[in-house]
Amino acid sequence: MRRPRLVRIDAAIPYPQPPLVGGTFVLRPFRVEDFDAAHELGQDPATVVSMPPLPAADGAGVVGYFEECRRDGGLLDLVIADLRSDAYLGEVVVVLGEHRVGELGCGLVPTARGRGVATEAMRLVADWAFGALGLGRLQVFVAPHNVAALRLVNRAGFRHEGLLRSYWDAGGERLDAVVLSRLPTDVP
Repeated sequence: MRRPRLVRIDAAIPYPQPPLVGGTFVLRPFRVEDFDAAHELGQDPATVVSMPPLPAADGAGVVGYFEECRRDGGLLDLVIADLRSDAYLGEVVVVLGEHRVGELGCGLVPTARGRGVATEAMRLVADWAFGALGLGRLQVFVAPHNVAALRLVNRAGFRHEGLLRSYWDAGGERLDAVVLSRLPTDVP
């Protein structure tokens, strides 16, 4: 029996090679010029609860932070960029944890929503993470009232597991989260 490759938290997470490409987008590293669009996405009421704030006050700081996290083996942030114009459409992130478990998250600018971009991006990253990183599980946390996000992660092959009561701290208010997971053996 072959031993699965283990995620080494102390090793750099590789960028997908070749880059992951969807029907209308490519997944690539965050660039300085993505900052304004990413900042705007972070202010969007549809994503403000589920997307953490940008880790720096400028594009260079964000690029540096994401690269440091990638090299440390904890987080890989990929921009969803329009295939033709390279414009920022959103981001998909995988955070590595213990027991070969990863957490997946995704956010899109309003103009990119409703076209299947997030579903395809999450599927691509999930398939890549299972193969390249040897993960045994990916999980997603979604606010119970975010029906669109729940539909999206279901279409990406994630299965509903349950409700985590009072899971998120949103500025002093405790919010519930639905947990969904996908295993390497699950077929999306």
